[in-house]
Amino acid sequence: MPQVLSQKTIWGLVAGLSGLIAVLSLRFLVVPLDLSMDHMAHYLPDWPVPLYGHIIFAPLALAVMPLQFWEGLRVSRPRLHRALGYLYVLSVLIAGISALGLQPLFKGSGFAAAGFAALAIFWLGTTLRAVLAARARDFRTHRVWMIRSATLTFAAVTLRVIMAPLMASGWSVTETYDVTAWGSWVPLLIGIEMWIKRRKIT
Repeated sequence: MPQVLSQKTIWGLVAGLSGLIAVLSLRFLVVPLDLSMDHMAHYLPDWPVPLYGHIIFAPLALAVMPLQFWEGLRVSRPRLHRALGYLYVLSVLIAGISALGLQPLFKGSGFAAAGFAALAIFWLGTTLRAVLAARARDFRTHRVWMIRSATLTFAAVTLRVIMAPLMASGWSVTETYDVTAWGSWVPLLIGIEMWIKRRKIT
């Protein structure tokens, strides 16, 4: 089957969507949180550290992620590639741990809470596995686990793509969690695993 889109086009789409969502996710920097993210404002009085840890560093990870797959940067500026890699890993660690820290005050269903908790755990796990492979200079394995980590980072985009039509049809943000908590990342991860197997990257 011929490839419909080139890798460069796919990278461009991922980078564009990731950058857009990252910028929109930081809207609380210019608009008060209770107006810009009213569904998150209930965390602020008692859980400000994990709240800000998540809503600052998750968009940062999303913005940096596509740059890790920019071959030109990796080849021509290896030090910058590594520095951005450290920034990505740090952002994932802070955002992922913060997401788990927000679980006690989560307002959605138990099913949705389990989905977001699983996402955070897999996000942390795949990223740490990629780091360990890089430290062992096993760059082939590092690449595979970074692809998995990046896929879970991109769940921030697919979550909003799924959420938008649901909210347009009258669902509240909290109600959409029953779909997005699992739907934003499980199909993506299954799809990327099939792609990895087909391309024989491992």
